[in-house]
Amino acid sequence: MEGVSPESITSIHLPPGTSQPRGLSVAPGNVGDITDFVHNAFGERVEPEWLTVHTTRTFDYREHVERLATITEVGGYPLAVENTPDASCYHTPEDIAALAFLTEQVPRLDDVSILIDTAHVAMERRKLTVDDRAIESVLEHADEQLRDQLSEAFQQFLRDNVKQSKKVSDLDVAPPPEGSPWRPVFVTLAIVGGSQIQAIHLNDPTSDGLPETQRPADGLRWVLSYCNTHDIAVVLEPGDADRESIAETISKLPIVG
Repeated sequence: MEGVSPESITSIHLPPGTSQPRGLSVAPGNVGDITDFVHNAFGERVEPEWLTVHTTRTFDYREHVERLATITEVGGYPLAVENTPDASCYHTPEDIAALAFLTEQVPRLDDVSILIDTAHVAMERRKLTVDDRAIESVLEHADEQLRDQLSEAFQQFLRDNVKQSKKVSDLDVAPPPEGSPWRPVFVTLAIVGGSQIQAIHLNDPTSDGLPETQRPADGLRWVLSYCNTHDIAVVLEPGDADRESIAETISKLPIVG
């Protein structure tokens, strides 16, 4: 973090390890490692507003809720859970929305929220409709009691989110067309709903690098307007980009609000 003031650090991204036992993903056996890390690694001057974490690719909802709640209670920091880049229990809009719904229903998840990487969304999802098969997949990973809780109320949550997102006038900008690379991002944000999203990683949906800014009307402007309306933090992940490229991208992002 050379050259970065500790007071300017608003979030810290824990290393994932989603496909192997190492790393600090929210996984069985990792709760203690995560809490030890956050208590010992930051230093007195670093006080992030939230920690970005990853999940394992498969999980049981009851156990997953328990792990997330315990980490926030013992670790002392809110968590924003980032979506996985491919098929898992946390990839489709419905998968992500299930956790968003549970954060509203389960008091112990008050300090858990959603983080969406715009290059990791389900790219085949271009129609603003809820996928019944995806809902069934969510329910398969819940025990009987939780399945009853999720069944009707969760589906209503999804329908309400879709209905709300069809009110284009709220953002004063049209959503990305179906052929736009930002269309799957629109569908994901719309179905998940903005109330429980802490932040997005604003990566280009095609290249997974800095967002292409030449055609903001193609969908980028809608995404930023949505974030502005719902008070969602926008985070760039520059990767190997140099400072000049990062600064140029920031300067060319459409101004909203």
